[in-house]
Amino acid sequence: MGSATLDSDAKTALPRLNKGASAEVVNAASNGVAKWRIAPRIQAPLAAEVTLKPVDVAELHPLTSSGTAQEATGPLERAHEQEVEVVVLEDPTTAPHNLPTPTETTKSGHTEVVALREGELDPLGALMMDESPESPVKAGIGSTRSAQEAFAASASSSRLVDSTPPTIKQLWKTHKDRVLAKYSTETFKIKASMLELNDLESEISYTSTAAYQREDDSVGTDSIHVVRKSRARLEQLERRPSNSSTQGGNKSRGDNTVEITQSEYVARIKTMEADLVKAWNQNQKVQALRIAIKCVKQLSDTSSAPQLYPCAFVLVSDILDTFGNLVFERIKARASEDENGQPLPTPLGESFTSDEVNIQAKETCRNWFYKIACIRELLPRIYIEIALLKCYRFLCDGEFPQIVARLASMIKGVGEPMVALYTRLYLALASTELVNPGEKAAVLTSLYDYFFAFQQYQLNKLDQYLTSQQLTHEAYLALHSPAIEWLMKCAAHSSTEIVFEALLSHYREFSDNSMVLKHLCESFGPEYYALNPIPMLQLMRLASPSQYSKCHLYSILAIQLSSARAIAGGSKEEKLQFLNEAWASITSQEKIEQYMECAAAYMKLIVAHYTHREAMILLKDVVRHLNSAIPDELTAKVYNLLGALIENVVYGAQQHYEFFRRLIPSGEFLTLMGMFRREASVGVAKKVLQAFVNTEAGDNSTQTKTNNLGNFRLHVLGPEAAVAHTLFVICCRVHDALDSLSTATERFEATKDITGFISRLGYTKDEAASDIERQEEEDALLMLYIDCRSAFYKLEPIKITLTKYVLALAVQGFERLDGSTGDAAERRRTFIKSCLAYAHITIPSISDLFQRLELTVLCGKVSLLANCLPQMDAFLKSAIMIVAELDYVSVCKSKNDDAMGDLKTSEDSPDTLLCVLTELTTLLIYAPTLTDDEPFYFVDALRRALFERMQWPPSSAAARIRLAAKTARVKLLLVFLQLYGLWGQSKLPHRLPGVDSNDVLYGGDDAFQHRAQAAFSSSTEEIAREIEAMAHEGSDDSKVVSTELMLLFIMRVAPFLSLDEELIVEVEPSVDGSSRRPRRQRSGAILLRKCLSFAKERLQEGTRRVTEPSMRAKKEAVQDMYGTTRVMLQTLTQSTKKRTMFMTDGARHALTALEEFLHTQE
Repeated sequence: MGSATLDSDAKTALPRLNKGASAEVVNAASNGVAKWRIAPRIQAPLAAEVTLKPVDVAELHPLTSSGTAQEATGPLERAHEQEVEVVVLEDPTTAPHNLPTPTETTKSGHTEVVALREGELDPLGALMMDESPESPVKAGIGSTRSAQEAFAASASSSRLVDSTPPTIKQLWKTHKDRVLAKYSTETFKIKASMLELNDLESEISYTSTAAYQREDDSVGTDSIHVVRKSRARLEQLERRPSNSSTQGGNKSRGDNTVEITQSEYVARIKTMEADLVKAWNQNQKVQALRIAIKCVKQLSDTSSAPQLYPCAFVLVSDILDTFGNLVFERIKARASEDENGQPLPTPLGESFTSDEVNIQAKETCRNWFYKIACIRELLPRIYIEIALLKCYRFLCDGEFPQIVARLASMIKGVGEPMVALYTRLYLALASTELVNPGEKAAVLTSLYDYFFAFQQYQLNKLDQYLTSQQLTHEAYLALHSPAIEWLMKCAAHSSTEIVFEALLSHYREFSDNSMVLKHLCESFGPEYYALNPIPMLQLMRLASPSQYSKCHLYSILAIQLSSARAIAGGSKEEKLQFLNEAWASITSQEKIEQYMECAAAYMKLIVAHYTHREAMILLKDVVRHLNSAIPDELTAKVYNLLGALIENVVYGAQQHYEFFRRLIPSGEFLTLMGMFRREASVGVAKKVLQAFVNTEAGDNSTQTKTNNLGNFRLHVLGPEAAVAHTLFVICCRVHDALDSLSTATERFEATKDITGFISRLGYTKDEAASDIERQEEEDALLMLYIDCRSAFYKLEPIKITLTKYVLALAVQGFERLDGSTGDAAERRRTFIKSCLAYAHITIPSISDLFQRLELTVLCGKVSLLANCLPQMDAFLKSAIMIVAELDYVSVCKSKNDDAMGDLKTSEDSPDTLLCVLTELTTLLIYAPTLTDDEPFYFVDALRRALFERMQWPPSSAAARIRLAAKTARVKLLLVFLQLYGLWGQSKLPHRLPGVDSNDVLYGGDDAFQHRAQAAFSSSTEEIAREIEAMAHEGSDDSKVVSTELMLLFIMRVAPFLSLDEELIVEVEPSVDGSSRRPRRQRSGAILLRKCLSFAKERLQEGTRRVTEPSMRAKKEAVQDMYGTTRVMLQTLTQSTKKRTMFMTDGARHALTALEEFLHTQE
């Protein structure tokens, strides 16, 4: 028994050419004959567990031998049945000396203790396994298992069923830091002996090993040599330290006290835990057990520093969990070995049953429980058996309820209520992972015992204890609070209404303090008392005081009921009765902090289950109490509670329209908002604003009482104008709090919230409103946007957002114009011009050149759509001037390095700039030229700005940047090519209402047509040369890109080329590149065939050289594009043949050659 070890180890819809197309600037065409003529445009074809067994009556106690069919309830009873008398004595000097040794043969009934043979081991002398040369296993698998594996055992046991929710014990481990956080800076006095690791008094902790042996154990056989040797070593280890007898004086060493802080105490306990693990890893299992017992003794002292008791429980319970995991993992390792200590082919799994455990592991497990049963003090014996509770899995499958009930009954022998309470908590936490969640007998018994025991202690001894410890009643109950809280959670987990009523009945009879009632109310939840909350309210009114005031209980009840589906059975009369009774007790409170705590909680309850009328009454009462409070009472806690109340009001406004319409603009709400100091005011303003805007915006046609603000837009006229003004003032507070020291995150959050507010302004699409009402709403909204621009000047993204919303207003006004005339139409036109003037003033104040360009182009499109040509002319000129100031590399880099402080809608890539420039060029197609003598005024100016003044990457730039820039130039040239091709048609394919484009203004003008033809021809040649030069750079990337651009060029130019005429053109350079080939006559079909052949050759060449997966994927995309282009050309040639009746021989030959070439590419 005393062995040294126990085992072995918003953009408008202007017509566009093509979103992917782009162009590059070309010099103005000469006045000579065009080499490529524009034919009538042809529309080209369009291109993815262990189940616990029920306890049987005949089933044995886990510590009973498998061959014995008698009932036994503990290790002592089993020892008695075997006629081996194990006596647990209070005084080790009275130990009997006539007990049989394990090596003797003693017969009584059917039980016999047989002497060990050579090579056999005493179950309590497993240490000899390390020294016996005959042992096939030296330190075993378990002794070399690291402590880290034992620390992870609790986590592994929780992974028996991954999908199961966390147990109460696992939740406890995540919340126990708050217990350690208390008294972290105070100093306590404790007994010095409680922290001396070397003071391991084995004689006090155990019955001596000699008490279990006869004095005369001279059995004259060599078979007991092993046992004698083991006993001699154990007696040496269990001998009291020699210096203990040297402590003189009338006062023992254990009576000395030392001052220690909580952090120092925690460090000492952690040291004990480290020593335990170290002893275990060194195969000193008994030493580890003694350290565990020493740790548990910390919990028997409630007189040195009672404030430290919850902290001590948390630390000691962690050590016991570690010790329990070490023992469990060791026994499990033994279960995975055969009788010779060799590993089994199939180790013991996680979800094992006792039938799967071999006899060696079971004997090791029983040995541990025998050792625990011989611990003399009651408290360590209980705690350590609880720590090893899950080890019963090796012995039984369905007896955990009986084992837990036995341990709960043993705790009744602990006389100190706080010690007994935390012992019950440790038992409850440990049993939650082993007992069925519906089995509540043990935890209910623990709570019932506490209620009764504390009542008796309170009547007889509590006052004397509090006086001696200089504690108040509230402070003493606060020490009980964590244990009661988690015992209640264990009782409430998967509980029933019967359990709740039983606990409530025992509370009424034996306990009436508010601490217990608080945890009872919180743990069980509103579903147990929501239908009839008045009795719970009455219990709170009659509860005796603790660290929790009655107002705190009222607040807890309100918060709990706010999450219930319905209260008081849904009856309006009963709900009002409950609210009136509760508020009658709350409003009479003199302490403003307690009153505000209740007010914030009951506002949350009112939002959930009452109407705006009750909320308004509460707001008025809060204003009355705050106005009557003296300034010293308005502490920071009061302001925090006031902020919580305001948040609940805003939350109610989010859920119910009437709350929003009635409460937010009310004088009471604004008064409460004005009570905050500047710093606190900004914080509350952010909370209110975030609560208002943090839902997705949408459209709504009706605004009902329960309409969610996620589908809500705020009118800026009528009763809601006051609400809009209130929120605008809140936004101003948030904005004005920003300064040069504000972080990017703060600016981003402010921008996001203010933008959310702006997006909710105005309901201009109400179909039920009349035209006059809608026009007045739009006028008021524009004025509010003007106020926002001047108020939110520090945030540039807000200016961008406001400009876009103003342009959206202009488009809405144009849509309702619908060609009408008269005074109403004139007012709308004036309103549109006002919106454009707003944008014209706001855009120059934006520092980002790209954002200015994007907004200016958008303004130009809106102006053209609304037929505001002078405004369009000004915006086009401004856009071209911005283009001239651009730097391609800087713009692309700024877009890619854009911080989160800006709310931009564009894509972060070079394609964004290309897209905006394409939009601008597309706009020029339909924009009429206001200068009569120069129809190409805007086009020529844009070409010069792009290619002559805009900064493109220099030759020293990285190859990737230069390639991207050349690609952008070619794509821009393609857009200009389409512009010239469309202007060469008799009329444009689309027409904007009320706008005469250049096809109308210069229709029939030969000079205009001639210049368009010449510009088209020169652009065609320039694009071909650019693509060929890119292909000759030699890199694989440039070849792939040039092939893609050539195919794109074919698709853009083919609909405009004349295929039935012969023209003179030069395309290809000579082989040596020094000169060009002689000119020869060819048609548009020849150009298309040459370009397609060029693409085919580059495609085949690139396919042979490409090895990178990314480049190969891009090559495959280009191949698909090649097939699409070929099909388009086939359709085009067939259409040309059907359309053209007369064709020259050369043109027919060129067209036939193109068809044959396309056929060979199939």
